[in-house]
Amino acid sequence: MKSAVTQPAIKPVIWRWWFVIQGVLLVFYCAPPKLADTMVFSILAVIEGFLALTASVRVPRNPVARFFYALNFLLQITAYPLLIGYAANQLLVRLHLAQPGLAAAAMVLVMVVVLVMHLPYAMILFAPLQGGWSQAIAAVYSFAWILGGPTLIPEGLSKTVYPAIGRNLFNTTLYGAFLFLIIGAIAMRQWGYRLPSWRLNPQAERLVLLILLISCLLFLAWNTFSNLDSFRSLFVFQFRLKTVSFYWFAQGLEPGLAEEWLFRYIVLALLLTGLRRSRWQIPASVLLTGLLFGVWHSTNVFAGQSFWATASQVQFAIIAGWFLAALYLYTGSFIVPMLFHAAIDILGMMASASMISTTPTINEYLWSSVMELIYVLLTLWLLTGRRRASMQWTVDRIVPPLPPTPPAAPLPPIPSSVLQ
Repeated sequence: MKSAVTQPAIKPVIWRWWFVIQGVLLVFYCAPPKLADTMVFSILAVIEGFLALTASVRVPRNPVARFFYALNFLLQITAYPLLIGYAANQLLVRLHLAQPGLAAAAMVLVMVVVLVMHLPYAMILFAPLQGGWSQAIAAVYSFAWILGGPTLIPEGLSKTVYPAIGRNLFNTTLYGAFLFLIIGAIAMRQWGYRLPSWRLNPQAERLVLLILLISCLLFLAWNTFSNLDSFRSLFVFQFRLKTVSFYWFAQGLEPGLAEEWLFRYIVLALLLTGLRRSRWQIPASVLLTGLLFGVWHSTNVFAGQSFWATASQVQFAIIAGWFLAALYLYTGSFIVPMLFHAAIDILGMMASASMISTTPTINEYLWSSVMELIYVLLTLWLLTGRRRASMQWTVDRIVPPLPPTPPAAPLPPIPSSVLQ
């Protein structure tokens, strides 16, 4: 994949902003009371500050220099959100010790400050990337660190002083999801992409939209309220939730926002751009983004989920990824896949009171696969005929226009000796 945009110059004010933040982190980490910990983070902050110099220039051409540039870039992406998260945590801890009455109000201020401190992360680190593959890898790799960094902020905070809703925003990574939306939007704008549209595709047919609405509601009912133990599980539901709380709402909303922004906006846009000269641009992009979405969920096995539960979840994620991509391209409104994905996870987590999938029985896997097959067929239906043609409206608003073709050089004049 190749990006169609030229690298914008990095303005000096951005440079100064970046190094001011590096200096703030350095001074803060050198401060007491935890001298042993802060010395380690101070060294990391110094190293990161110097590496920011090379991470903010164009990608070098020399293979050896490119290798060290890549290592430097990965270190920057990894370290920066973690350093900010640790700094914010230490600030709140120390503020509580000094001024307990101001601690709760300070959490809101910290959220704003952390957001501002992340802006150079997108404006400098991602700007030099011009190839579609490097942009996609950077977006996927940074995803976990942007979401994970803020989870350091509530560590050790008093539950009696800091409000639970604030701590839950950090612990559930919902705050990190909002950060990723902003950072991803800045990066995509730097790469020449427009933000996704929120209005419906004017070329979409009302009957097809009605069918999609009914299909989404049925999917939600089946996924949340079905026992999955027999054929009856496809149409007989038990409408009951184990727990309803802000914690599970935030846990479910986070992937609906962040994962859709990553896979159905950033990755899908990069794929559509890289394949825009192919006749299979739309179906191939939908296929690949769904496969990547499934592979992403395979990491849940490292969170303690069983292998077979993860394998079943990967299969589910691949098919859901295909349907969500086709749903977005046809409806044209990015709010549709966001709401649908968020509703799947919010209701699913409230119904099970768990983030971990259980290993399915043979019957559960069988009838789940039957339902998933229905949505595979529904996706294929969307990718054919007039429905696929209608998707072009959305694609044209995602993919940057092709650069103008330079005029052909004039042919040299034929020597007169040849003419004679």
